[in-house]
Amino acid sequence: MEEKRVNRNYAAMMAVIVLSVLFIIVGAILAIDPAFPVAGFLYVTSGFAIIGGCWLVLRFFMKEEYRSVSNYDFSTGILLIAAGVLVIIQAKALIPYFIYVLGCLLIVLGVCVLQFFLQCAFMRGPFSAFLNFVFAAAMIALGGAFLVVDGKTVFANLVYFYLGVMLAGILGLLSLMMTFIRSVKYERWLALSAKRNVEDEPYTETYLDIKRSRDRNLEDQPFKVEELPPEPNPGRLWNEPAEEEPTEESTDTEDKKTEE
Repeated sequence: MEEKRVNRNYAAMMAVIVLSVLFIIVGAILAIDPAFPVAGFLYVTSGFAIIGGCWLVLRFFMKEEYRSVSNYDFSTGILLIAAGVLVIIQAKALIPYFIYVLGCLLIVLGVCVLQFFLQCAFMRGPFSAFLNFVFAAAMIALGGAFLVVDGKTVFANLVYFYLGVMLAGILGLLSLMMTFIRSVKYERWLALSAKRNVEDEPYTETYLDIKRSRDRNLEDQPFKVEELPPEPNPGRLWNEPAEEEPTEESTDTEDKKTEE
């Protein structure tokens, strides 16, 4: 029986969901009122980072993820907790650099969506791969604009930049949904192709198949204990001859000898 594949990339998936939702909320509110205080969003973001880090650390031990060499949930969780605590402590100092923080987070989301592009490309989904590539390029370009463009230009067109942030959050969720649907279709295609190959090819029984079936039959048979006869002359040494039990003929000859 084939083992089901387990998806262990929960950290990246949750990061895409959390960042997309935060971008939608931040972009919508700040596009309506650019003078809205952004310190609250820094606290909310750091709170999500701390909660997500604690969840990854607990999951590392509860799900026994330490048995997988390629799993880094513990170290990722510790880094998220540390980053969240530092942002809470320095939230007021980071307010003037809020635009740069948004730019860095947009680039992170764009890189995650770029991975979705590669996944869809290898899972026989050219259309979804193309859309994911366009979404990733747009997010990275917007994040780079926050970092590279002159501050006066950014603040002069702040409403449009915030609308772009909201759009980036919507595209992030849409990209995740497309990749999930593509992965489900790809799994079905693999199962169907494997079934067709099994039906088309003749079955040849190998030596290992015969051995497995024989071992399985032996395991299925009930275990029966047979009672052995009692050991003659119990307690004798190994070099002592075994005493023969008297028979009727031997008893008759002994009686005749005694009568004579």
